[in-house]
Amino acid sequence: MQKFDEAAYRDLAEALRERVAVYAPEWTGGNDSDPGVSLIELFAFLAESLLYRATLIPERGRASAIRLAQSALMLAGPATAVTPGTLERLRYFAGQLLSPDDLTLEQDYFRARLRRLNRELLGSGVVGGLDISVKRVGAGEQVAIAPGFAIDPRGEEIEVPDGATAALPQSGSILYVILTHCERPTHPQSTIGGTQFGRIEESFEVRIEATASGNGVALARLRFASMLRSSRRSCRGKCRSC
Repeated sequence: MQKFDEAAYRDLAEALRERVAVYAPEWTGGNDSDPGVSLIELFAFLAESLLYRATLIPERGRASAIRLAQSALMLAGPATAVTPGTLERLRYFAGQLLSPDDLTLEQDYFRARLRRLNRELLGSGVVGGLDISVKRVGAGEQVAIAPGFAIDPRGEEIEVPDGATAALPQSGSILYVILTHCERPTHPQSTIGGTQFGRIEESFEVRIEATASGNGVALARLRFASMLRSSRRSCRGKCRSC
């Protein structure tokens, strides 16, 4: 039966702790119940077993401990935080286990690059179409938006394929027609944990507001006469701000 060397085991565990401290100085978990400590002790036990069987000299044993410490760090410690403003993408390798979060990260990476390209190269505003008209419907008034395409200040693309309408409020002398990007989950599916949605539909929303603010695209500024409540369009949204 293999003899267990308590002193060698403790030395290896301490070496592992030292190496983890070098690579992850922010990790202060020292409690015996901490998962990272449990992994360190496990790797120290395995390293001591290898040393006993191979009768390695101490220096080679320390090199093994360094390699094991790096493996323990990958399993027990959180991934290095990404610098704000930078993009992170997946690195694939054989035998890799992918989770839904990994696949979402893959989508977010390419979407972020596209938004950045739109912002820096094209700016924001109306790309084409989206003409505005106001008509009376019954006792009220309605804004009609022609089909078209726009880019919001975040770089998100907004398409109105078939046109849209929005009712105007009864009050307000100056109103803005705001086009915003929106998403909604679709294709519900029953799962063990409940209902999950299998897809996300990218669409748009039209808002009538008193101020042009937020991440939407201002398509028009409507000014109403105090008596006749007539309207006219005073500007288009082809510029960066309207």
